[in-house]
Amino acid sequence: MREIGYLSGGAGIYRRFPIRVSVANRGVISRSVTDGVGIDVATTTSFVDNVGLILESATYSTTQADLDDPGADANIGAGNTICGLDMGRVVTVAIRPDLVIAALASGAAAENTALELLSNTAASAGGTVVTDTDITEDQISGVVWCISGNNVGHARVCSAFSDNVSLTVTVPFPRAIAVGDEFLIVPWSCWGTGGADIDGGFFLQASTLLTQANASIAGGTGGDINCVYLDLKGRSDTEVHFTLRGHILNNSVVAI
Repeated sequence: MREIGYLSGGAGIYRRFPIRVSVANRGVISRSVTDGVGIDVATTTSFVDNVGLILESATYSTTQADLDDPGADANIGAGNTICGLDMGRVVTVAIRPDLVIAALASGAAAENTALELLSNTAASAGGTVVTDTDITEDQISGVVWCISGNNVGHARVCSAFSDNVSLTVTVPFPRAIAVGDEFLIVPWSCWGTGGADIDGGFFLQASTLLTQANASIAGGTGGDINCVYLDLKGRSDTEVHFTLRGHILNNSVVAI
């Protein structure tokens, strides 16, 4: 994951936080925990009480000798910490609560998995039904788009789902859907109330290493977000852009 901008514009604000565990990958969401040691990384399904996006990796240590040479260790020293003094091993975090994060959409829990390709197996003259046995997750309120066939460049919201059979859109694609036309789908959208089948804009499940977004799961699954934009491209370069609803500096957090 990476920072790409701020809803209110302006420059980023960065602070270095002490850590309570090793951070293996940069570009992961942080979280606050109940002890007084430092911050942790989020889980794949919960981003509650986060302080923003961690921008570097670091190894946690309680060994005194490991904490004695800030000149040789980029992850210690007083520079830009939350108090202006050395705090042991730290990581840099983008802390503005209006941070917009971009995450690559992965087709499985594992990073860099191509999105599931839906190859239509039954013609739909009205342009409303995509049929494929690979349709296996309830992604109602997610967005489906055509990458090959009669409707390339068009996207619609999924409004109905039949397991291992088909998905349906209420607003038809502009042209008939032919056998062999190819589509992709993600479980996100950019609006809704958070209720059943209108929750695609508010939840995201991270990949196993927490660096990407798992697009293979049902809609309404994962940590609390606000979806800002869907950069719908191909199977390996589609992104979701979002803000974090559970940020501890967000004074207007509303539970959904």
